[in-house]
Amino acid sequence: MKPTQVFTGSTSLDLLRGEDWAWIGLASMDGLNRLRMDLLMALDRLFVELRWSGVRRVALSDAGWMAGHGRNFSAGADLHEVSKLTASSADAFARRGQRAMDHLLWPGWRSLTLISGAAMGGGCDLALSGQERWGVEVGSTGGRGALKLVHPAAQHGILTGFSGTVRLVEVLGAEGADRLFCGLERWGGPEAMAAAAVQRCVGMEEARPAVLAFLEGGSAF
Repeated sequence: MKPTQVFTGSTSLDLLRGEDWAWIGLASMDGLNRLRMDLLMALDRLFVELRWSGVRRVALSDAGWMAGHGRNFSAGADLHEVSKLTASSADAFARRGQRAMDHLLWPGWRSLTLISGAAMGGGCDLALSGQERWGVEVGSTGGRGALKLVHPAAQHGILTGFSGTVRLVEVLGAEGADRLFCGLERWGGPEAMAAAAVQRCVGMEEARPAVLAFLEGGSAF
């Protein structure tokens, strides 16, 4: 069973399908999986297609985990694209991101985000939109692929438009959201677990079989 590339861009989308489940992978040459408008539109369309096709479990991760070893979940919105937004195009960009993230919270299926490496800004919003959220641990010494959950928007003088101001409070509570938004904290696996940002940490070798076990676990109800 091999994934199929269903969207090609600076960040592409790979898809692994089962009878009633789907695993979506973010893939980019630089490994940062930036969230651009074209990607968000493609992700929105894909989620709609999967919902109508009867998918009841869906996972989202860096595409590398489909083969066994992934990298970063997402470094967030492409700031070069963000810097060129106008008032009207910024509204459309934010709404498209919100649509993509709302799909993960649709009650008609069970969604999982497998979070590895950097999950920053809008990528953090996307990661925390999973109904279930797992972090990938690379060992006590950290290193390449070590989980880093961070929301640096305030440092850049901007406010997330991808629903993070709502979702982070739902997941982390007001205090936890303040720690990420205002305190600019960076959370590894233990800190993310303690804050309930993730509910489980899996090892690198465990990640792929654990996601497949989740997806093949049957109906979400």
